[in-house]
Amino acid sequence: MYLQCTVSRLILAVCITLLLLNGCTTMQPAAPEPDTRIQEQARLLQDVGDYQGAAAIYLDAAGPAESPLKEEYLLAAVDSLLDGDEIERASLVMDGLSASDLPEPLQQHYTVNMARLALAGQQPDAVLELLQDPPNEGPFAGKYRALRGTARLMKKEYAAAAQEFIERNTYLTDPDQQLDNQFSTWEAVSGLSDPELQQLRTAPPPDAFSGWLELVELTRLYLQQPDALGDVIPHWQMRYPGHPASEQFMMELLGGMRALGQPPEQVALLLPLSGKLAGAATAIRDGLLAAYYDTPEDSSRSVIRIYDTGADPLAAGDVYQQAVADGARFVIGPLRKQSVTTLMQLEQLPVPLLALNQVETTEPVNTAIYQFGLAPEDEAREVAQRAMRDGHLQAIALVPEGDWGERVYAAFAEEWFKLGGFLLEHSTYNPAETDHGKIISAALNLDDSNARKTRLTRLLGQQLEFEPRRRQDVDFIFLLATPKQARLIRPQLSFYRASRVPVYSTSHVYSGYPDKARDTDINGMLFCDLPWILESGGSWQHLQKTVNERWPDNARQYNRFYALGIDSWRITPYLNQLEGGIFGAYQGVTGKLSLDPQQQVHRTLRWAQFKSGLPYLLDAVPEPGTGTATATD
Repeated sequence: MYLQCTVSRLILAVCITLLLLNGCTTMQPAAPEPDTRIQEQARLLQDVGDYQGAAAIYLDAAGPAESPLKEEYLLAAVDSLLDGDEIERASLVMDGLSASDLPEPLQQHYTVNMARLALAGQQPDAVLELLQDPPNEGPFAGKYRALRGTARLMKKEYAAAAQEFIERNTYLTDPDQQLDNQFSTWEAVSGLSDPELQQLRTAPPPDAFSGWLELVELTRLYLQQPDALGDVIPHWQMRYPGHPASEQFMMELLGGMRALGQPPEQVALLLPLSGKLAGAATAIRDGLLAAYYDTPEDSSRSVIRIYDTGADPLAAGDVYQQAVADGARFVIGPLRKQSVTTLMQLEQLPVPLLALNQVETTEPVNTAIYQFGLAPEDEAREVAQRAMRDGHLQAIALVPEGDWGERVYAAFAEEWFKLGGFLLEHSTYNPAETDHGKIISAALNLDDSNARKTRLTRLLGQQLEFEPRRRQDVDFIFLLATPKQARLIRPQLSFYRASRVPVYSTSHVYSGYPDKARDTDINGMLFCDLPWILESGGSWQHLQKTVNERWPDNARQYNRFYALGIDSWRITPYLNQLEGGIFGAYQGVTGKLSLDPQQQVHRTLRWAQFKSGLPYLLDAVPEPGTGTATATD
């Protein structure tokens, strides 16, 4: 009995000892929580826009704190610095941190801040690489999705961006944040073309993504009929019950349309309808009138008066004054660059004006003048952006001699350097010549290769079997050329061993009409162009039919100018919103249109590649059941 009690006591003592030892090894003191007073002070400063002050509070608190509280304060300071666009300071703080030393929740915070820095540096691929495994829960799940969506927007992956924002919505509870996220989703879906809106809507209601696609499509259909859209919205809501587009969002959408969608009472159109620009001016006029008469009958109609600015660019000022005296409340035109400059030099313009050309100036922006045109500089910048998105880094540029070629090259180079690209060679060619071998050979360093052969031959005193090698460090070639020039230069690039080097160009490389026999010579080339030229199935097909049937001869030569006329009319009521808001971008026939701080309208274009002599849309939604995009026609 005594032995049994003794054993029982020993067992009990051992159990108590094990429990105490186990407690010593597993019961760590809880990590200290951030001081709520510090957080409140910083939040108050953030609410009034003093992000530097908020960062200073966190940095001061981090000084005496121990890990991991120190790192938590530092990461919070980086948040504030990034909110205040203090990118360099934020980067310096992040340099002092290491993700491997942080507990799991702080590792996510660290990753989010690194992604924000990459986004500030215009590196969307780096953002997606950092955030490739988004968490399904926790305080940073929504931030992962927001940053991934913004990165995809930067890459112009509009459908994927919209899906990210839709996913983010599931993590949000604050109504203001939810509304902001709805606008982000709207922005992403609005980047899609009309055919994409239709083809991507594959999931039946109440699928949220399909609901957004249909809502944007309805908005474009009733763009100038907000009351009609207001009647349609309840039916849409019945089809998509519980859709994340809130009542507040719908109110702002319809309110914005009602406030903006009315054209001016009287519009003056200033164009050089006589002289050497008469063909292009006539196409703009007829395109504008086609869009004017395409307006729904129950919409208010402007009075349009047309004025000929003639051949003298200095006459534009007098014609403008006459139009204003005749009652114009808005002016579209003039077309000549010199005429636009003439109007920009006037001290006062009593009526706002949408110029149909763009003039670079260092003078303060005249708030009465908007500039919109088929600027080749926009396309050159688009080439740089596309090449960088495709993963290229080192470029060669071949452009025609003269002022036009240099202007377009300058726009490309500026954008390419801004994106972090390298330019290996910049060569010019004479567009009147047919043999560009010397220029191409020099740009590809074949001259150096041949020179090495000559030196070796002299040194060894005998002929060598030798095949010249082009430089291997070039990722792509930017070729600015007309169809005639490109059909000569592209085969010569192949002859000089550059057949596998991607070649990018602007819309000038395509006539605008399929020419399979002749364009076989430029197979493989990538180029950007207007949706009006490249897309089939757009909401403007009836206008294309009208233009081609009524003006077949002029349409073939001036096809893109008809598109300019159409968009110049359609964007007029929305110019003030192209900088931001619900209509921060307008999906037009000349491209996706947006406005910069200098009040210049910029175009985002579509991309195609020549295959078997025909242009095939890139990034297009595949035809159902085929898995491939069809050629444009």
